[in-house]
Amino acid sequence: MPRPCRGPRPPRSPYGLDDGPYDGSASPLVRPYLVAVEREQDRQAQQERRRIALVLAADFGIDLDRHVVGAEAVVGC
Repeated sequence: MPRPCRGPRPPRSPYGLDDGPYDGSASPLVRPYLVAVEREQDRQAQQERRRIALVLAADFGIDLDRHVVGAEAVVGC
């Protein structure tokens, strides 16, 4: 059975559907200075974990592998 003709469709925005005001919290974009602050906080937290591992190793006489401390290989010695 043929569908009845409803006439032309209303024009659509070339920018997508208009769902009302834009929700900024749903956007993956962030300001670069916020990313820099988070990276610095992550770096400081990682350094603190390394420092604690070294202190515990020194206190208990434990020999740590490079991956635990995050140090580079020592050449020579």
